[in-house]
Order: sequence, then C-alpha cells, then structure tokens
Amino acid sequence: MKHFLHCKLFSFLSVLAVFFLTAQSFAFAEEAGELQVRMDAQVVYCDARLNKGEQEFLHFLKDGIPVTTVWKIKVSKLREYWLNKSVAEIIVIHRVVPDLLTRSWMLIDEASGISRRVYSLSDVYHFLSRLENLSVLDRSLLLDQAPYRMSVSVVVAHGEINDAWWSKWWESVDTELNREFSLP
Repeated sequence: MKHFLHCKLFSFLSVLAVFFLTAQSFAFAEEAGELQVRMDAQVVYCDARLNKGEQEFLHFLKDGIPVTTVWKIKVSKLREYWLNKSVAEIIVIHRVVPDLLTRSWMLIDEASGISRRVYSLSDVYHFLSRLENLSVLDRSLLLDQAPYRMSVSVVVAHGEINDAWWSKWWESVDTELNREFSLP
C-alpha cells in the first residue's frame, strides 16, 4: 500500500512538473518575440519582431563590435502521420558595422547587398530586431485549406561571422517563433 501511494505521488508530481515546464516555455515563447503571417492575392508575407532590449544589441556596437542577426524562415505543410513537408526556406542576414570615428553605423542587408549609413541608435535597433513586410513565397505554391507552419529562428552574432562549413553545427538559436496558418 505504501509503495502504491509513493507511485501515485511521484506520478502526480511528474505531471505537475511537465505542466509547469510547458506553461513556462509557452510564456517564454510569447516574450521572445512576435510573428505574424499575412497574405494578399498573390504573396505570403512575414512580420517578425524580437523582444530583446536595445542594450543587448547596442552594448557591443558602442564598443566597435559588429552585430548580426540571422533570420531563418521556414514554411512547412503540416502532416498528421508523417514528417512535415518543407515548402520554403529563406535566410535573411542583417549586419551592423559601427564606425566609432563618425559615430555612425552601416546597416547591411547581406542578401541584397544594400547598405545605408545611419546616425540613430533607434534605427540600428529597428534594423536588427525586426523583419517587416518580407515576402516569403507565392500563394500558388500552397494548397487551399491545408495547414501550414511558418517558423522563424533567429541567431544573434557578435563580431565577425565564421563562414566555415563546420560553424553551422555550433550555431545556437537565440529565439524561435512559430505560427500556423492556412489559405482562406
């Protein structure tokens, strides 16, 4: 009888621990950032925002160290009895290089090669912490009423980026955002 009560108590505590850990991970996911999926007649768009404070980015920039955010956007078709099917994968790299002499920052979009010089730290923070109106894929690639998931994982790197083939294995994701959607 005593063994039975210990097993029941252990089971109850295990379920309680899993509940609290799951609730905490959901709360952390909401605090980590926001992800919105929008679409018009032809294109699916992504709006993502990190909820990191300015100091987490700007501390390094004020010391002359470049900061880079690597946004990996993945769209998958959800399947019930098999692995999800990948529909699209996009990588967006935003890099900020400080110029301590002029007290300015060069904002570089690595995908397009477009850069601009800014003199405001709020512009730098906005550039590093947000993706706005990013066209992800053509709606014709998606099926009507099928469930899809957009996942955005963000890596914040300080200093020079290591382009070696093995560097992706040591990369740790700072934030992961997910949103399920379907065509109307």
